[in-house]
Amino acid sequence: MSTSEPYNPLGKQHLGESIADALLRSDPDPLGEIETFNGAGIYAIYYAGDFGGYAPIAERNRDNQYEMPIYVGKAVPPGARKGNFGLGVDPGPALFKRLKEHAENIDQVENLDLARKIHEKVPPNPYNAL
Repeated sequence: MSTSEPYNPLGKQHLGESIADALLRSDPDPLGEIETFNGAGIYAIYYAGDFGGYAPIAERNRDNQYEMPIYVGKAVPPGARKGNFGLGVDPGPALFKRLKEHAENIDQVENLDLARKIHEKVPPNPYNAL
C-alpha cells in the first residue's frame, strides 16, 4: 500500500502552482504602456534589452520567450498588510499603482529602454489571483 498522501488541489503547494501557471501563461505587456485597471495580486517584470549587466537574463526573454523574470512581486490594497482587508472588498488600482511605480523608477535610468524592452505579466484576472 502506498504511503503517499492523496492529491489535495486546495493544498498550499497546489494553489501556488496554479497561480504560477496562470502568471506564466499570461501575455506580457510593455510596462510603460499599461492603462489604469483595478485589482491586486502578483506580477513579474521581464527585461529583454541590451544592457550588459542583465545580458544572461535578457537573452532568455528575447523573441517573446519571457522565461526569466528580473523581478516578481505582489501588490496589495491599503490596509492589507495589517489584516484590515477582507474578501469581497474592491482593492482599487493597487496593482496598477505598483506597476506604475516600477515604470517611473525605471524611466529615471538612462541605460534601460522602458518603452520597448521591459514587460510585465499579470494573471488574466489579478484580483482573483490573490
